[in-house]
This record gives sequence, structure tokens and C-alpha cells, in this order.
Amino acid sequence: MKKSLSITLMLMCTLGFAQQQVSIKINPTHTRGIEGHKELDRSKYFNLAANVNEMKKVLTPEQETEYLDNLDMTLGRRLGLVFSEKRWGNSIQEDPNRPGYIDVEYFINKQNPNDNGLEAYKAKYGSKQGLALHDRHNAYPDFMDLYIPDGSDQAMPGNIDAAAELAALALKYTFTDFQRPDFYEIVNEPDWRFGGEQRFYDLHTAVNDKVDELGLDVKVGGPCNSVSYYYRREYDRLTNFTDFIDGTNAELDFYSFHTYDYMGWDGNDFVGSISSGLPLEGVFDGIAAFMHNKYGKEFKFVGSEHGAYFTDAAKKEEVYEELGSQYFPGSGFEYEMEKRNIDNFIMVNGAIANTLTFMNSPHIVEKAVPFILLESSGWDPKYYSSLLVKENFQKSSSKWVESRLIDYFKFFKDVKGRRVEFWNDDPDIQSFAFVNDHQLIVVLHNQSNTEANVNLEVDEFSGKVKDVLVRTLGRKVDFRPEFKEETYATLPEVTLTAQGSGVVFVNYESSIPEEEDLDEKVYYSTTWGQTFTGSKDFVINIDDLQQVRSATLRVGVSRNKDNPKDVEITLNGSKLNVQLEDCAERITGDDYATTKIIHVNPALVKAENKVTVNFPDGKSGGVGSAVLRVTYGEPIATSEVLGSSPSGSFVIYPNPGKDTFEVKANEVGSIKVYDAKGALLLEQPAVAGVNKVKHNLNKGVYMVNFVSQRNDAISRQKLIVQ
Repeated sequence: MKKSLSITLMLMCTLGFAQQQVSIKINPTHTRGIEGHKELDRSKYFNLAANVNEMKKVLTPEQETEYLDNLDMTLGRRLGLVFSEKRWGNSIQEDPNRPGYIDVEYFINKQNPNDNGLEAYKAKYGSKQGLALHDRHNAYPDFMDLYIPDGSDQAMPGNIDAAAELAALALKYTFTDFQRPDFYEIVNEPDWRFGGEQRFYDLHTAVNDKVDELGLDVKVGGPCNSVSYYYRREYDRLTNFTDFIDGTNAELDFYSFHTYDYMGWDGNDFVGSISSGLPLEGVFDGIAAFMHNKYGKEFKFVGSEHGAYFTDAAKKEEVYEELGSQYFPGSGFEYEMEKRNIDNFIMVNGAIANTLTFMNSPHIVEKAVPFILLESSGWDPKYYSSLLVKENFQKSSSKWVESRLIDYFKFFKDVKGRRVEFWNDDPDIQSFAFVNDHQLIVVLHNQSNTEANVNLEVDEFSGKVKDVLVRTLGRKVDFRPEFKEETYATLPEVTLTAQGSGVVFVNYESSIPEEEDLDEKVYYSTTWGQTFTGSKDFVINIDDLQQVRSATLRVGVSRNKDNPKDVEITLNGSKLNVQLEDCAERITGDDYATTKIIHVNPALVKAENKVTVNFPDGKSGGVGSAVLRVTYGEPIATSEVLGSSPSGSFVIYPNPGKDTFEVKANEVGSIKVYDAKGALLLEQPAVAGVNKVKHNLNKGVYMVNFVSQRNDAISRQKLIVQ
């Protein structure tokens, strides 16, 4: 028996696509970890980019209670180590007996760290506050033989041993044990010109070695690059990151980059280069496949910054003023904060999509920090990513005003517990299910601008539903955020706005039992970062193959934005149903990059698996890697696993296209084409095979339905007419 919880996600936007129907099956009594990670570790994800001293300086006791206890914020980021000592610490001078090195005794004598006034934070966070720290540019003193790559304004030390000693000593002596960071990156967002500099790579490994020699509980990594779009140029850019891993011989404790969505305005909506969500999933898989195959290690990641922002600062003010004048005219500080809310939603929306991607790889992600600072009044009172803003943006003001960046932490409030088994066959909907005692918690985020009806099918057990709390965060017509919490006695319908997010708390009268303890294992293809024309095979070996309960195939794909988005994928000779995402246009910037996530029939999985990826248009494309995620246990009937059956699946080609397209179907049925308002525009019967469809449709986006004659099952694909 199934208990159906129907939730309508109405994600409105200027394009107004027809609704998509989404089903998510959840088994709350079956724990399903990922590579042994069963409990959601909040300290990995829901971090404020601040440290305890900043918090102590700014927050009132009431705010401390709200942020630390009610919202359960953890802390994540600090900027500056060696740089701070050089500029403000007055602790660095050259040792006359060791030219090029610091005077160690002088340096140590200048330090006096303490935990005074931090009792509340130590009670909250335990033995360590848990930060990721990255240093500033140009941190090292001149006497360490600095070098600057041609065209750069950033200097790095050529005296690697001296620099490594300084960094390690700073980590040891400028912090108490509680305040010392968990993760250290040598430099924040280094100039790309350091790529290929072996001296730069060697500095990282030398610092790592020195930290180990001192016995510090600090993980050292890098390169802390400013971008994550290693899918670009059909995954040719993946080597921009893997070269650093090679240069450090994969010896660092973690590897890192920042990931942002870079947004602009097209006159109707905010668009740009999207890396969050599906594109980032493929990047993670590609790097992990590289690490696994070449070094026999698991990729460990730290993201000390992530989110989304409007890249053109001058244009941003113009756009926000136009929107403000149109939708909520006003003046003064309150009006400026309302305009700022537009910017806040962009940041929070990107941060949510990134966070859910990180949560999908707990075996990889060590720490991830949305770029939400506590405050910035000392250096830029109007800085876009500040949680707290001085009233009237005046440094002298004693009043703090909270920005809508707080929505990120309010959205994830009380999201915790053990991961439980679920299946979702819609690639646009990021989703997770957790159980915390008597609560079933379902987290949802729609990456597209398409309306969606989401039906949650919850396996029935002895528990009785007490009530349901639905929390939503969306975007209003005026592009400002809207946050709601509503409690229902019966199963609700929830309305979300464009790119909306939701958390559903199903409260039962008693604790939800754990009847099975399952674990999802991850297996990588033996090749990665491949650019090719036509088709290419990827082999995934499973040495410990057991009875497969369920399996998901993930293929990271990248193509030139002007190429068709069609991809054909087979697993061990069986053709799979590969969906074109409703968010395909939204995530297409300079490239179309995505991860095809396909639930497959467990019976298809073998000890040696051949995944064939084909670009049927004959043009080039790239694949980051192919990955099988396999859960072992009693097999689930094929009909119970969403997307595992190819019945009713079809492929549209070319797409985008003009006045003719073909539908490749694997059974007899009918083809129906609808416009954005859901009106039926054309219909024709379909044979099993290739069906040519001629039309006179205007340029735009349409929905094509294939209706199976055998069982009336409906499959949907988006059609773009150019």
C-alpha cells in the first residue's frame, strides 16, 4: 500500500511552460546511506562565512540564541593567515642567521591567542569551530624570493621551504585549539597564470608536510580556484583542475574550487552561466573518476565559497532600479533594502542548488560555505553578500538590519536525520528524504522555470500522520523572495514561484522505525574527460558485485551551446530513456552542460558494464565520466523503480530544430504537441521506430507527449523550435 502526498510545485516564470508531472517514491523505514554516510552532517553544509570572533563582536545575546540555537548555524570561513601577520600582526621579520626565513622566536613571542568571551560558542561547537581558512593574495614577505607570472599582479614565494615553515607556524601559534581552522587553502582564488607552475604546486605539498610535522589537526588543500566550470569546451577544461592534482601528486588532504552562477539580465529575467545543480554533478563525477583511476584515492572537496551573483556591478544597479520603480517604487534605506532583496534571492537560490549537489556527494564533500558574510561595514557597508547591514549603510550606525540572505538558513532549519530510500525520475527536481525520529523530511528544489506537480508516494507503515508543515521559498513576480511556512491537517497543495524550493515535514505521532539499513556504492568509469564525435564507450567495473536492489547511471555531458542537446545512452546494449531537462535552456550559457541521471533496471548491472554515449547529430560533445551508483539488497520490481523501464520512452531529433523533427519511439502510440498554455496543436499516430513530424509552429518552446498505445503511459520531452 502507498500513501500519496500530493504537492503542487507551480514554478511560474515569464516563459510559462506547461506543467510537468513528477513522482517521487519514498520508503521512510529504509535507511540508504551513500558510501557509508547515513546521517546528514549539518556542519558540512549550512555554514555562515564567519568566525567566532566576528560573531562575538557583532551579535546581541538574542541574536546569538536565534542564530546558534534556533537556526543551528555552523561557521565556515575566515580570510587571511600569513597576510594578516604581515600587515597587522607585526610579527614577521627576517632571521639574520637564516636569510630568507622568518625569525621564529620573534614570531612566536608576538602571539597571544585566547578564547575569552567565547564560552557560548565553545558550548555550541565543541572542541573546534570548524572553519575553512584561505589566505589573501600577496601574503608573503619580500625576503622570500617572490615571483610574479607575466601579466599577473599576484606574487608567490620562491623560497618554498621558508614559506611552508611560516604558514605552518602561523597555523600553530596564532590560534587556540578551538579557533584553529579545520581546513587551510594557501591562497584564495589564485591567478590562473599559476597553473603549470611547479613551484606553485610544490608550495602546497610543502605546507602540507610542515603542518603534518607539527602534528596539527589541520587539513591542507587547494588550489581554491575561482571557478567550477571544468565542463567547458566539452570537458576539455577538466585538465585545468586535474593538472593541479597531478602537480601535487594527489598528496593534499583535499582539493578545492569556488562555484558560482554568474548572472545577468536579458530584459525579462535573470540568465547567465549556471554551474550549480546538474552541471556541478558532472564535474564532481569527472574529478572523482580521475582520482579513483589514476591514484586509487577518493576525491575530497572543500568549497570555501559558493552561491550566485549578478556579475556586472554597474548594470546591476540600473536593472534593480528599473525593477524597483516598476514594482515597488519608493526611496530611502528601506527602498534600497527592497531592491537588495532581488540580489539576495539570486545568491540564496544558487546556494540552495549548490548545497543540494554537495549533499548528494557526502563521501566527497568535507566542507561547503555559501558566500554569506556576517557583515562588511568596516570595508564596504553596501557589500552584496552581507547578512547584517548597518542602517542607512552608515558605518557609525549602531543598528543592524538583517538582509534576506537569512532565508538560506531559515530554509534549511531543522533539516536533519538519516537518509532514507527514495526514487525521483525527474532530473530538474533536486530532492532528498530524511527521517528524524517522528519526522519525514523531504527537501525539493526545481532547477527549471517549468511548473511541476510533484506527487510524493510514501510507503505506508504503522505510523499515523499528525500534521504536515510545508516551508517554501520562491520568487515573486517582482523578483523579490517570498518565504512561507504553513501547517496542514491534511495533505496540502503548495504553490512555489520560479526556481522554487520547498521542505515538507511530515510529522507522525510516533517514531519512524528503521527496518532496513542500506548503502549506496559508487563506481566510476575507467576513462574521464573525453571529447569525441559520434559515440564512445565507457567501462565501469564492479569488483564486489552482489544482488542489486536499485541502480542509477550518471553521465556528465557537455556540448557547444549551438549544437543539438540530443544524447543517446545505452547500458550493456540496452537503450535507456534519456530525458531533455526542462532546465536545459536555463543551464545553457557558453556551453550546454548537464548530468544525465537515469534509474536503470537492476538486472542490467554486471561486473563489467559498458556505457555507450552517442551524439546522433554527428557533431562533437564531451563526457566527464560515467558513474553507476548501486544499492545492494533484495531487488525492487522494475515497475517500482521510476525511469528504469524503457516503455514509452522516445527521442526527439533534431532538437532544437525548425519545420520538421523526428520522434524515435520503441513502441506504438501517438505523438501530441502542446504550446506553453497547454493547448493541443497537433497529433499524429506513431509506430515503433522513426516517425517524421512536419509542422508550421512558430519559434518557441513546446511540450511533446508520447502516449503508449499499450498502457496509456505518457512520456514527455521539451521541443525547441528555432
